Amino acid sequence: MRIGIDVDETLTDTEKSFNDVIKKYNIDFKKKYSDEWTKEERDYLLTDYCEEIISNAKLKKGAKEALDILKSKGHELIIITARCNRYSNLIEKITYDLIKDNNLKIDEIYFGDRTKSALAKRLKIDLMIDDSKKIIENMKKENIDCILFGDKIKTWEEILEYIERKNNG
Repeated sequence: MRIGIDVDETLTDTEKSFNDVIKKYNIDFKKKYSDEWTKEERDYLLTDYCEEIISNAKLKKGAKEALDILKSKGHELIIITARCNRYSNLIEKITYDLIKDNNLKIDEIYFGDRTKSALAKRLKIDLMIDDSKKIIENMKKENIDCILFGDKIKTWEEILEYIERKNNG
């Protein structure tokens, strides 16, 4: 199975890193990382703090172990992230370092696709794991099976259980 995986708030705990930066610099920003932001809000926060937020985001509990299990069962693991170098030329490098530093066995990585569904279809993704309801809705329009991470499925252990059920009928 070809499994597409989002990074922020799916593979990593970016919300925690985001909150740490907000607190550290006493930034007046009332939204959560996972909220919809206007362009002005993104520019306000990410122009100065994007690198720090992204580079301090740690893997979610159980993510590495789950990816190791999926890889050992022959699944292809493909990162599809909206992360891009818009606010920093280091975002892709930071992401590659995250993968290398955690010894994640990722087959392919794609950056900067905000809608992801056309890319996922072209890549013949069988299952997409993402935290965005909007992304999941677009994937379903392309008949791509999805896991909305953080909704009914909240842990990487539950992702493994879902995939096991799917593979066993």
